[in-house]
Amino acid sequence: MRGVVLVTGGARRIGREICLKLSSEGFSVAVHYRNSERDASLLAEEIESNGGKACFIHCDLNDTASVREMIQKSTQSLGEVVGIVNNASYFAFDRIENLSEEAWLEHMKVNAFAPLALIGELAKFSSRESWVVNVLDFKVESPNADYLSYTSSRFVMYGLTSALAIDLAPRIRINSVAPGHVLTSDVLDEDSLKLVQSQSPLGFGPSVKDVADAVAFLATSASITGQTIFVDSGERFRQRKHDPVFGKEGL
Repeated sequence: MRGVVLVTGGARRIGREICLKLSSEGFSVAVHYRNSERDASLLAEEIESNGGKACFIHCDLNDTASVREMIQKSTQSLGEVVGIVNNASYFAFDRIENLSEEAWLEHMKVNAFAPLALIGELAKFSSRESWVVNVLDFKVESPNADYLSYTSSRFVMYGLTSALAIDLAPRIRINSVAPGHVLTSDVLDEDSLKLVQSQSPLGFGPSVKDVADAVAFLATSASITGQTIFVDSGERFRQRKHDPVFGKEGL
């Protein structure tokens, strides 16, 4: 085995595909979840039934003490952690007109401080050459003012990918993956997703497999650090005044 990787938000959606891909690449996988215990448990069982090793770990990323314990818990369950995929995120709508301190702080705590705390713990406890992949958002190269706190938190990790790559070299490599619109959500239905994907330069959108493949590539590429791979079918080149959730106005 290549060592243990902790994947935050690993139980569902893109995180689930990342866990399966990394397991197929020979990593043992610690699946982090907050509310999706059953999904996390079933995923761990699936990985093990396919010959891999996995565990599932609960943590509210708002709880800094709990965040800092995840590396040790993963190590106790599976062995030394050599990689982190910071995939989990908090995503809620706001704009400058209704910006609140509470929403800003929650986005920053979950989407920026928790990943940084995990990276700090990895640097503290890992005795091997290690790596981190931050899952960000194509909006860091195609910004608009919708979802302002969320977008700001993505910019934090985008910038710190380079800063930490310099600071933690040569022992820890830091890279990022920035997906475009991949899946439907509570605010983006199937028709809207298909429309926005069709308007990318490539004429189609990325899949969860595409994102997972990019994460695995960075995880296993020993000479790459400080890079961000955009898995967005070129969507970042089509600047939008508003998010596609707002229909034709956003498109």
